[in-house]
Amino acid sequence: MLVLANLSTNPVLYAFGQSDGFARFIVGLLFLLSIYAWSIMVEKWLTLRRVRKNNQKFLASFEREDAALGVALLIDDYRGPVVDVYKRGVEEVLDILDVAPHQEESVCRTRRLPRPLTTAEADKIRSALDRAVDAQAMALEERLGLLGTIVSISPFLGLLGTVWGVMLAFIGMAQKGRPDIGAIAPGVSGALLTTVVGLVVAIPSVVGNNLILSVVEKTTVEMENFVENFIALIRLEDKE
Repeated sequence: MLVLANLSTNPVLYAFGQSDGFARFIVGLLFLLSIYAWSIMVEKWLTLRRVRKNNQKFLASFEREDAALGVALLIDDYRGPVVDVYKRGVEEVLDILDVAPHQEESVCRTRRLPRPLTTAEADKIRSALDRAVDAQAMALEERLGLLGTIVSISPFLGLLGTVWGVMLAFIGMAQKGRPDIGAIAPGVSGALLTTVVGLVVAIPSVVGNNLILSVVEKTTVEMENFVENFIALIRLEDKE
């Protein structure tokens, strides 16, 4: 009797109790999608927060330098996507200049390039940096496609459950041969529950997805600006 009382006083439990097996399956599926969406959003938000902090720390040091290789020997003190892009740039510079492994530390310590780079060589370094930026951006966007899918599919799953439940309610009314709102109301309430649950899953997911994409975009722009600064420093060294 206590369970029945709870069902009658709690509209959500009442609607769920009036749902058929298919509608309950939709609600359960949406519940699982909601948990997965929140796990993605929380994990991404914590990751991006750490990434932004690490990037700012490295960029603050790099911007104080007047040479592209200025922080190469201290690179192990930093973390983050921009650092990985910088490492790729340093590797490409040293490779183009044919610097032997045992000479790399000496070259980096001088903070100057052994010789000027040609335009073609500078373009090759930019290309390597651009590829590194793309790889880091893809890593930051990992699983966001799944989150976007949840955002898109949740309302439609809710609508599917609602249409299914309303259809069954009207079929039941037709079988009785007379309109009876009291007979179909419980079934309709159960059907509408799936739409509500679908929106409850989709709304926070779309907000979280947009916020995360915004931070990813800012981080990507940050890396692209770093590439421009790195290339600019290389070209300035060529003119000295």
